[in-house]
Parts: sequence; C-alpha cells; structure tokens
Amino acid sequence: MSFLYSLLSALFELLTVDSLRQFYRTYIPISIVRWLIRTMLTLPSPLARSAVYHFSKPLANQTDWIKFINSTHWKGAIIASNVMHDSEQIALNRLMNADLVIYKVHGGGFRVGHCVMYMDAFISWLTILKDNHGINAVIMSVEYGLAPEVYYPGPVVECANAYQYLTSKLGVSPSKIIISGDSAGGIISLEMLCHIYAPELLVDPLARRTNFDLDLPAGILLSSPVISVNQTSETWKQFAGSDLVSHKLFELVIKEYIKLTMNRLDNVAMFKIFNNLTQGGLEHICQGGILFFVGEEEVFSQDIYDFAHLIKQTTTKLQVDMCKAPFPHDWYLIRDIVDLQSMPMMKHFDDYMAKWCQRSLSLAANHGLLLPLPTD
Repeated sequence: MSFLYSLLSALFELLTVDSLRQFYRTYIPISIVRWLIRTMLTLPSPLARSAVYHFSKPLANQTDWIKFINSTHWKGAIIASNVMHDSEQIALNRLMNADLVIYKVHGGGFRVGHCVMYMDAFISWLTILKDNHGINAVIMSVEYGLAPEVYYPGPVVECANAYQYLTSKLGVSPSKIIISGDSAGGIISLEMLCHIYAPELLVDPLARRTNFDLDLPAGILLSSPVISVNQTSETWKQFAGSDLVSHKLFELVIKEYIKLTMNRLDNVAMFKIFNNLTQGGLEHICQGGILFFVGEEEVFSQDIYDFAHLIKQTTTKLQVDMCKAPFPHDWYLIRDIVDLQSMPMMKHFDDYMAKWCQRSLSLAANHGLLLPLPTD
C-alpha cells in the first residue's frame, strides 16, 4: 500500500503542472473527469485526500489571491486580489474592512477537500463583485478537520469558532457576511448557524433564536448542499450510479464522520436539520435570504427541491432563490465537470450570484425591507 501511495502521489504531483492540467481540462472527456472524481472520493482517506488536493490545487496564476492563515483562532485562507504578498495583519485588516465577507465552508464528503479547492469560482466571484457592483469582497475560507481523524461534531465546532472569531474578535458585522457552503459544507454551515444563534433548533423544530448579541448573516449561499442523509429519493435512485456522490461514499460518511461508535444516534443533530429548519427555523439563523445551486443530475436534487419548497411555505421573512443546471453534484464549484461549451452559462450564474449578494447586503442594510433582485 505504501508503494501504491507513493506512486499515485508522484503521478498527482506531475498533474499539478499547469500545462498538463489545462490539457486534461481541454481534451479529457467530461464523463471521464466525473468518473475520476467519483472514484477519488471513495479511495482510502490518505489516497483520497492526496488525489483531490492535487486535482484541485490552485494554478500558479491563482496563488497571488491566497493568504494562508494558521492561528490558534482559525485555519484556512483569506482570498483577495494580491493578498499573498500582504502580511498576516494586513490581510486580516482587508477582511475587517471589506464591504462583503464570504465565509466559505468547503465540501468533500467530510473526508477530503481543502480551503482553496475552488479558486476558479472564487476569483470569478470577487472580480464580478468588484467590477460590476463596486463591492470590495473578501473570502474567508475555513480549513476544518477531516474524517476519520476528526469526526462529528468536530468540524461544526471548528467552523463555529472561526465564525465567532470573525464577528466577535475581528468585529466584522454579520450583516456584511454571506455564509457559503457546498456539499458537506452546506450542512456544516447550517448546523454551525444553529449552534451560534438558536441552539435549541438542533433538537426542537419550534425553538427560536436566543442569541441577539450578534446580527444574523446577510444571506446563505448553498451549492448542492447535503441536507438529508436519507438515500431513498427518486433522484438517489436515478443518479446514484452516475453522480459524483454514491452509496459507497455515504457508507464511508456514516462510518468515518458520523462514527456511531463515538456518537449516539439520537445526539446527531445533523440528522434533524431538514425537519427542524423547514418549520420556520431558518429565519432564526439568517436575515436575508438563501440561494441554492442545484444539479439536475445529482442524487441530492429532490431533497434540495423539497427543502427549498418547505422553507418558502413556512416563512415570509426570507427570500428563497434557486439556480439549476443539467449537471452532477456541486457543478457550480467543481468547474472541471462542466464542459467548455457551458462556460458562458457559468459566467451568467456568477453574474446572478453577484447580484444576489448585492441584494442581500442591501436587504441587511435596510433592516429587512425586501428589495427586488437587481437586474441589468
């Protein structure tokens, strides 16, 4: 196994050469790329992490946008234009003085992934927000522990601590923060917000917000979020054989992350997120609205549609928006699984996301006065 690990690591390191990565992005069929990612996600954890890291490692021309932080308060990266050359304090100052902070919790099935794995999307977001809307945005992307070494609820606690540091220690108003989570990061984000603003929501769907010391975040952006651990929906039946997410991956999630040898089933609050946030609970952890990006060919799509529909039915305080496209799981962030012909559509979605962020900031600034989504 050690020889295989060394061999594959060397191969993955070779693939980090920018020209070779651009080659596979251009010439390798999308179906093969999707299969590779699906396979990577279920490899033994050391191999899976190495494979995903090298597959999604930032390109050379993207590193200027990244300032890694490894402090006692939080680990991750501050992402902004030319931030790599700033001192840590200057980078933190840029975070504190930004018009908008996107607080990012990455996905990866709770067992792989890293805080700078979506640089194509991140740079596009920041550029459009600045150029089209005059919004100085900075991304705070959190690095949390991965299963099996770190299991539930460890990542939730880490992300909650980092959010508390951002708001309480650095003094960034939540009304300037968009919470963004994709895949596993989606449910981590939702549970994190419950812990911070309405802890009883984790056990009681009728519970209310108890923390009024902090404003609620301006909005929540979720890309292909895990919001249910059930594997019985029609879209699970239809796409489990082709999506990036498989039954095998979920078996590993239950074994390595939920870890029932360490957690009692009735104490795992993430199992209750779907039910507890679709009875009015979401308005106690978010003040503006929620934007979903969903793949029409992903196993989670039906659960996400149902989740969004129930939120609309149970609250009048939040605006719920959704963007759909005929792609597999987490297509909006994992842009390597989207064909080149669809890249203009991705630009359209980034434009929409930026307008939604502008609207969320305006909504927070106007104390809940619902404003129309900006148009061209």
